[in-house]
Amino acid sequence: MASDNEILGQLRERVGLGMTQSTDFDVLAQAIKDTTNESLGVNTLKRLFAFKTEKVVPRLSTMDIIARYLGHEDYDSLLKVLGEDADISLFNPIDCLDVRELEQGSQVRITYDPGRILLLTYLGDFRFIINDIDGSRNLRKGDLLTITQLAVGHRLVAAHVVRDGNDLGAYESAKYKGLKSVEVLS
Repeated sequence: MASDNEILGQLRERVGLGMTQSTDFDVLAQAIKDTTNESLGVNTLKRLFAFKTEKVVPRLSTMDIIARYLGHEDYDSLLKVLGEDADISLFNPIDCLDVRELEQGSQVRITYDPGRILLLTYLGDFRFIINDIDGSRNLRKGDLLTITQLAVGHRLVAAHVVRDGNDLGAYESAKYKGLKSVEVLS
């Protein structure tokens, strides 16, 4: 829940607002600009707080600005201060996920418009299996995908899609707006 998140709590405390009204986000955006000389859009801040919008995984550059507003050098420095037990569950920024860094068995959730959600398990050797899928007309649960990279704002590209032992070829989606989020769940 957003109200339990320590970073969101620190933002509320610093700006002195509950972040419950649309105008609160205008004030926070201006306070961030005044403090850091860097801008974050009102809509970006609303998404971070899940204010009448879908929760999103923020970009690392966004979290760096927030960390500086909160008095830290960057997001990594803020995380070190908060410690391992801190509730920072909403803030798991990934701009680009290098598949080589995943451990076999890792769960990855990706979203893209219009309303597509894929829950994947990494099998190794750049291969993923679709565990759950919502909104896709072409991909199916159980399909094996060969993916080398997942990046927010970029297309979903699978070099191969294997269904029931048959290689269906390459697959491309999220062509216009790119992926909305990439989240490593475990």
